[in-house]
Amino acid sequence: MPLLHPALVADPARHVEPFVPTECLSDEPGTVDLATLRDLTAALAGVPRIWRPVIHHRPDRRWYTRLLLSATVEVWLIGWYPGQQTEVHDHGGALGAMAVAEGRVEEDRYDRNWAITRVREHVTGAAVGFGAAHVHRVANRGLEVATTIHAYSPPELPMRFAPAQSDADVRAVIGTAVPMTAVPMTAVAAHAGQDVAAGAGATR
Repeated sequence: MPLLHPALVADPARHVEPFVPTECLSDEPGTVDLATLRDLTAALAGVPRIWRPVIHHRPDRRWYTRLLLSATVEVWLIGWYPGQQTEVHDHGGALGAMAVAEGRVEEDRYDRNWAITRVREHVTGAAVGFGAAHVHRVANRGLEVATTIHAYSPPELPMRFAPAQSDADVRAVIGTAVPMTAVPMTAVAAHAGQDVAAGAGATR
């Protein structure tokens, strides 16, 4: 049975339908397609009554909570205080999507050798999807808070993280490429209803 955040079930006005497609509530393992993930995050981000009562923005650490976990998808709500960012990471082969509910974030995109290839800005209302080989870092480099919603399918795959690097390398190609196969798989321990990340570097 899918695990739903209380925000999605406590108030009839916030019922999961029509925001969450049936295939995202399945008990049978599977993968949800990229278009559905992108539409799901965009739909949830477009309904502030779902996420506004839940979201927090903390200056000491990046805040997040899981909104949904089923056999096919997981959905996360993340609050970004100015200056907060993830580590460079992939999603273990999962498809993913991100929608910006408020504010703006930047996404640094990397190749499979951990070398940065592009920086994109995503503003309120933007929704983007990414494939199984996608490697990135998400950051709030603005002066205002930001709120994003993320979905991944299949759920709970362990992520891999780039070797330690300087923030000065954000907009430049990393000098020494390190193959992803050289980096150990790292699982993120985060459960439904968890409100506060272990630190600004923790990522989803």
